[in-house]
Amino acid sequence: MPSNTKLVFTVIFFIISSVFFKVNAQSILENEISVHADKKPLSNVLDLMEEKGSFRFAYYGKLAVKDSIVNIHADNTTIKGVLDQLLGAKYEYKESPGYIIVRYAPLELALVLEKNTVMSDGQQIVVGYIIDTKTNNRIENVSVLEKNALLSTLTNKEGFFELRLKNAPQAIELTAVKENYKTVTMVFLSEIKIQLGDKKNKTDYIDGDFSEIERSGIGRFFISSKQKIQSLNLGGFISKVPVQASLIPNISTRGMLNTQIVNNFSLNILGGYNAGVRGLEMAGLYNINRMNVDALQMAGIFNTVGGSVNGVQLAGIYNNVFGNLRGLQMSGIHNSVKGSQIGLQMSGIYNNVYKDSKGLQIAGISNTVKGSQNGLQLSGICNIGKDTVRGAQITGLFNYAKELQGVQFGLVNITDSPSGYSFGLLNFKKGGYKKISVTSNEISDINLAVKTGDHKMYTILMAGRSDRKDEENLFSFGIGLGKNIPLGKRFTFNPEFSTQYLYLGNWDIYNSLSKFDSSFSFQLCKGVAIAAGPSLNFYWSEKQDKYGNANTSTFVQDRTKHSTIIKNNSKDILGWIGWSFGLTFF
Repeated sequence: MPSNTKLVFTVIFFIISSVFFKVNAQSILENEISVHADKKPLSNVLDLMEEKGSFRFAYYGKLAVKDSIVNIHADNTTIKGVLDQLLGAKYEYKESPGYIIVRYAPLELALVLEKNTVMSDGQQIVVGYIIDTKTNNRIENVSVLEKNALLSTLTNKEGFFELRLKNAPQAIELTAVKENYKTVTMVFLSEIKIQLGDKKNKTDYIDGDFSEIERSGIGRFFISSKQKIQSLNLGGFISKVPVQASLIPNISTRGMLNTQIVNNFSLNILGGYNAGVRGLEMAGLYNINRMNVDALQMAGIFNTVGGSVNGVQLAGIYNNVFGNLRGLQMSGIHNSVKGSQIGLQMSGIYNNVYKDSKGLQIAGISNTVKGSQNGLQLSGICNIGKDTVRGAQITGLFNYAKELQGVQFGLVNITDSPSGYSFGLLNFKKGGYKKISVTSNEISDINLAVKTGDHKMYTILMAGRSDRKDEENLFSFGIGLGKNIPLGKRFTFNPEFSTQYLYLGNWDIYNSLSKFDSSFSFQLCKGVAIAAGPSLNFYWSEKQDKYGNANTSTFVQDRTKHSTIIKNNSKDILGWIGWSFGLTFF
């Protein structure tokens, strides 16, 4: 059979196959619906189409006319026909399972094939150029893609492109894509005849704008301008392959098309930039992914992911997820999740979740959750919950919760709500208990106490002083807990327990005083109350310091001898009934 006849039969075969496929695999766009709306926002009409057609719209870029008012009356019209009536000719549509992707493309381009050369080594070189159909000017930075071979390139300043194909398929399918231009695809026959096997690479369009990672500081520094143009042009076109390897993002087994490929195994010697990973990714320095990672991801310096992570991220310095985390993040310095977190974050310095957190945050310095937190925050210095905290915050210094429905442990605890429990030296709550007391008792001539918390439980930070003739003055320092029990409009009862250290002239001798105060308060006027009541006291002291100096504690014994109930000279323990009297402010 002559070669020309073979070519005719081959072309007829492809045409018949294409028609047969369309008949048997009707697209969403060809489904018929009926839509009627008068003076309705376009967004409402699109929502109605989604409901009737059982699909979802996704938008590559912004749909600028979404708020415009439209009228539509269509009976048994294809979805594409309805969209053409609503949007006109400035948009094009592509499909992904369950989705219609709407892309703004008011301009048109043409792909011109100039040369198709077969080299002696079997490599096929395809050369051509791209023009704007309206101006006839050649266009720079157009992505030209061969989907079956998973190869792509960008046109140069003169609009030319060159693709080198190894083991080229019988039908070469070139697709030209550029922002704001309609996509153009050209199919032509290869001069090399090979037997096609199973198609291992699956290509599709995905929903979502993952360009934020390219606008980030890391993206601007590590991702080349050509890669950004490539991902901008190709948008949601994504392919899945088993393995890729990179030295750096520009030097890899898939070239610039790495930004459109999801890998099962990704090995980046120094660093890599891929569409996503489902399996394992390792890098000597860094991993960057535009989309989702369902995997174990390890890097010497940092991992950053534009989508969500379901799995584990391990980095020497920094992990960053622009979407949600379900799993584990561990780094030497900092972990960040811009969506929600379910799992565990561990870092040497700082963890941050921009939305809700369910799980555990452990950091050497600070943890922050900007949404609600349901779990545990554990840090050396600071925990912050900018919404509801339903779990626990434990830190060495400072806790903050906008609404506390759990518990706080720290030196200073702050919450904007009256609920929850706070344990620390200073606890500040909305509508809580905040008092300063100036009192006198049988041991200390003057005592100053700061009481913070709420009415069901507050903490006490206290200090006192007494003058002693011919001796150093007595000083006391202590902490305690108390409860405010209203007895009427002006009367309250405040049972309190405290433990104090008494300085009696020698820091090396430990003197401990435990007090149970039963104080009654009467409000004299707004912000001022008088308080008085009995107390039960237990005092214990070392007999001598480490140098053998004796501790007589005669000052304490003299001041309590009339009310002593327990006296054990062998162990230097005293117990007595005491009193307190003073004023409470605020």
